[in-house]
Amino acid sequence: MKVGSYRDTKVSKDIAKTRNSTPGVGLISPPPHHDIYSIEDLAQLIYDLKKSNPEADISVKLVAEAGVGTVAAGVAKGKADHVLISGYEGGTGASPLTSIKHAGLPMELGIAETQQVLVMNDLRTRIRVQVDGQLKTGRDVVIAALLGADEFGFATSALISMGCIMLRKCHLNTCSVGIATQDAELRKLFVGKPEHVINFFFLLQKRLEKLWRN
Repeated sequence: MKVGSYRDTKVSKDIAKTRNSTPGVGLISPPPHHDIYSIEDLAQLIYDLKKSNPEADISVKLVAEAGVGTVAAGVAKGKADHVLISGYEGGTGASPLTSIKHAGLPMELGIAETQQVLVMNDLRTRIRVQVDGQLKTGRDVVIAALLGADEFGFATSALISMGCIMLRKCHLNTCSVGIATQDAELRKLFVGKPEHVINFFFLLQKRLEKLWRN
């Protein structure tokens, strides 16, 4: 293959128009405007983001690992509005299997450490704490809340309620149920409806109410 002859089939005309780019030219997510090597660098980035949009809530995502509470304390001191503790069971269908299976710790360990460190350093009231990582049931929400979480992120379970079958090839543009694809023919196979997601969360709410009463 000649140099420069590669064309990214995922970047269709519609995607290129949305991203103000050129069809067939590969796209990457924009990085921070400077490298982050320390908590001071992160604090500087939070400051710059707040200056660029004073009304925005700034969120920092941290993987549940040993020592995540110390980093979360630095995030709070850096005046972020929100910190997300992500458990090792999360990850999108496009994530490498090794990352999904071997990166991070269970969300329970991460959220517990974060809560303890923030409370010990009198920082808990400064920041909202969210947790995610394969939350599926009301029991998962109750456990996370008891360990200190304020907010709860659902992604995989909501996707499955719309028909996702977890083929783990989102990045190949060949999703056979028409969810993670820009292929017009494959998108015709999508049968999910908003009511499916609404029904899932209503069932989750009923379970939470039952657990609360008991």
